[in-house]
Amino acid sequence: MQLRIDNEYDRLEAVLVHRPGKEIERLTHRNMHQFLFEDIPYLRRIQDEHDRFTDKMRDAGVDVVYLESLLQEVLQDAGARRKLIEDVCQTAAVPSIVEDLAGSSYWDAESLTELLFVGLTPEEYQETTGREFSPSQEGAEFLLTPIPNAYFSRDPAVVVRDAAISSKMHFPERIRETQLTRAVLENHPEFASHQIAYGGTDEPTEDRPYTIEGGDVIILSSEAVLIGDSERTRSETIEMLAGKCFHAGQVKRVYEIPIPSDRAFMHLDTIFTIVDRGMVLWYPKVMTTLSHINRYEPSDPGEGYGARRVSEDRDFLTILRDEFDQDVTVVNTGGGSEHFAAREQRTDGANVLAISPKVAITYERNERTVEALRKHGVTCINIEGSELVRGLGGPRCMTMPLRRTLSVCSSVIVLA
Repeated sequence: MQLRIDNEYDRLEAVLVHRPGKEIERLTHRNMHQFLFEDIPYLRRIQDEHDRFTDKMRDAGVDVVYLESLLQEVLQDAGARRKLIEDVCQTAAVPSIVEDLAGSSYWDAESLTELLFVGLTPEEYQETTGREFSPSQEGAEFLLTPIPNAYFSRDPAVVVRDAAISSKMHFPERIRETQLTRAVLENHPEFASHQIAYGGTDEPTEDRPYTIEGGDVIILSSEAVLIGDSERTRSETIEMLAGKCFHAGQVKRVYEIPIPSDRAFMHLDTIFTIVDRGMVLWYPKVMTTLSHINRYEPSDPGEGYGARRVSEDRDFLTILRDEFDQDVTVVNTGGGSEHFAAREQRTDGANVLAISPKVAITYERNERTVEALRKHGVTCINIEGSELVRGLGGPRCMTMPLRRTLSVCSSVIVLA
């Protein structure tokens, strides 16, 4: 697998996804908010919707790769299996079950793969091993919690040109998503020729508080990226990552875009996406009222490899025009109606996935946003999303692009 992502809109060649599995059935009215859901999806229907989504990508020539399939192959290797299980059990504060999971006596690679998504209850542990395990927290439902958000594969990792960045998730309930994706990137033969530029398992633990998630990263040009300072991504992380990218000589400007720390706007890509060079889709109520924007540039050579923060005096639209080096077409969610923009923001109207210039996968339910895109010449490939959207994510959220065709004019860096 050759990793290569140089912008947001060139033809998508390969993408990593996770098909929603039995972890969805772990959700109840009592725990759904803990696992960041507003409602309980119907498993068979959400799988059907996801299958139709991936079929649409295949029809467009995209190679769809499943995280769970790669993970199962990684778990065939005893060393990689033990390393991952130790990591997972340490995070879950259940180190005493490492030997049971790392060995192959109770769970083979296939069943362990499912367990790592679905989680493990005390009753299931006893039924499988014949030993009783009492959680440290009385009445705890799980020894290992499920990860029902795993089908939002955009957040755990991001490809940066021919490298990858492993995210640091904000909520503890999502940390294992990063652990599983990172295990694949570090251990699967398909990715042997690439490296993790940030967030690898060999990095110092003090990086942990510096949270960042893939949905906050938007590529602007060959020299610049946007990163949302959001509910999930910290400003300190943006500054640190900017310095690392400047040191690598790949990025000249990083823009920090502060968005409301609100579940309705959890990532930058829930209110802003790019569908072609010089054409963007946004939720105007937020994107036209940004309080300020910070720009990071390389610090002076005498100060080491760091980033210098500059308070940006241009407005957001002017920045876009300068970075695209052309006039910018702005498409508003809801077609410009404040009422329908608010409705379709809730169902991820702005979170579209460009699979080639002016060709985007969208939720059919966001009819007025789709109509507005089509009026601007965008081909919309509609998918159903009645169950998929219950986790508050759209087509872009559900994909981790691995490779896009490099066009003649492209020479860009991604950050996350």
